[in-house]
Amino acid sequence: MTEKIVKEDEYDPKTQVKEYKRTCRECKKTWHVLASREEKIKQDIKTNQCQQGVSACGMCGGHWSALGASTQAKRNEHALEEESSRLKKCPNCGSGNYTEKVIIYAKKE
Repeated sequence: MTEKIVKEDEYDPKTQVKEYKRTCRECKKTWHVLASREEKIKQDIKTNQCQQGVSACGMCGGHWSALGASTQAKRNEHALEEESSRLKKCPNCGSGNYTEKVIIYAKKE
């Protein structure tokens, strides 16, 4: 696949795939992360936060039910934040010090 660097406002998700090409400044390791994966995690965090608010009201099963749902929602949010953080750290040395290029590919037909 030939990479093509284009302006982000030219990106068309229907016909193209966007990824981040990250290179660690510490150990020079390069890794790739799909932009859609990062966006999905961000969206899941927002959805989870909304669910925490709903479950915390306690109207759907009493105080203990709301407490358990809220606790689980916090665990889910923590796991999503850890995954987001992991994608932004070098898989080789764990550094968060990296350069990044946005790469856009044409989708395979």
